[in-house]
Amino acid sequence: MSLAAQTETLRSGRGSRGLAALKRFILNPRWLALLAILILWQVYAMVRDSRIIPFPADVAEDAWEILRTGLFIEHVAASSFRILVGFTCAMIVGTTVGVLMGSRRSWDEFFKDLVVFGLALPGLIYALLSVMVFGISLAAPVVAILGTAYPFVAVNVSEGVRSIDKELLDMGRAYKVGRGKVVRQIIMPSLLPFIFAAIRTGFAISWKVCTLVEVFGAVNGAGFMIRSSFLNFSTAGIIAWSLVFAGLMLVIEYGVLVPLERYFSRWRPKAQKVV
Repeated sequence: MSLAAQTETLRSGRGSRGLAALKRFILNPRWLALLAILILWQVYAMVRDSRIIPFPADVAEDAWEILRTGLFIEHVAASSFRILVGFTCAMIVGTTVGVLMGSRRSWDEFFKDLVVFGLALPGLIYALLSVMVFGISLAAPVVAILGTAYPFVAVNVSEGVRSIDKELLDMGRAYKVGRGKVVRQIIMPSLLPFIFAAIRTGFAISWKVCTLVEVFGAVNGAGFMIRSSFLNFSTAGIIAWSLVFAGLMLVIEYGVLVPLERYFSRWRPKAQKVV
């Protein structure tokens, strides 16, 4: 085969692979589900013919105004700071409680009812009580996030501690392996999947509760702007702020949490896909 023919074959192969990749991207079930939701939304808004159900285009216009005018940076920055502080506190408390519950039965009995009570109590209760007690200070969202998220973190971490292979720990002690090496090579690899599950769950709960607190008692933040849209009877504004804020959370999820999880779990064998 001549050099020109080989070059043409390579180009056609690359083109075919590129078209196949583009086709897989367009036909991804994620985008198909989003398209289905948008179509149903558009049809329902046309049937209702009311300001209560805005058209997707109206919501997109409001979302663009939020991003263009800088309101997004101003208010989402305030919400993000509250979420970061509250989520950090929830992770510290939840991880400590989870390790204690998973390592000793006595500690499990001590914390069990408190954790179950925390799991059952709605985040709305924490939000209302925190605003009533702490007002519009930073303590209100932090306490609400802490009370709502730490039980979920504790449950995940405690299950991770219980899942650690005790035989590997006994083997490490028998061979006099250093404590640091045991932690790095036995305990942490076993705990990491549960810790990332706790981070993902706790983070999702944190921004929901923070938004609730801002709706009831705040002078800035995404929840405050959602309340402002509600008072102005702007359904499009409520949906636009919700989607913009949720979009940021998705960016953090797929841009930060997922890559970190892949990096720290790179030692694990990849499961084969079942067709």
